[in-house]
Amino acid sequence: MENVLFEPKTSSLKFELYHRENQQWLSTLNFIRDEIQYFETWMEHLRELNLSRTLQNEWIALEEQFAQERVETQALLRAIEHEEYLFGLETQQKDFQLGEEHYLKHRNLRVRFRAIEKDFHTSKHSFYEFMTDIMN
Repeated sequence: MENVLFEPKTSSLKFELYHRENQQWLSTLNFIRDEIQYFETWMEHLRELNLSRTLQNEWIALEEQFAQERVETQALLRAIEHEEYLFGLETQQKDFQLGEEHYLKHRNLRVRFRAIEKDFHTSKHSFYEFMTDIMN
């Protein structure tokens, strides 16, 4: 029995779903990238403060966290944009069908997106806790 996910009849529907999800991810990742830049700007301003040893260590950890997230976010943005570009090329073919390879690739992007989104929310909350500690 053939897997229903890969029947030609559903190929255009799957393509539309993948495309819509990609567009949503791109929007969210661009927002996250802007937020990371905002937090990194704050971190630069905080560099000048005379922080305790503990707060200095937290500052370093946060700075590294945001830098890593910036790199991962940019890499995923490029990967999604590349998938969209390939979709554009492939859909021009008369017999285009989304297959298992497309499904696995898109699922991998979804896993990466969810990890970035989760990590960013954690970092954002850590930043605000750090700021609260500085203000006290």
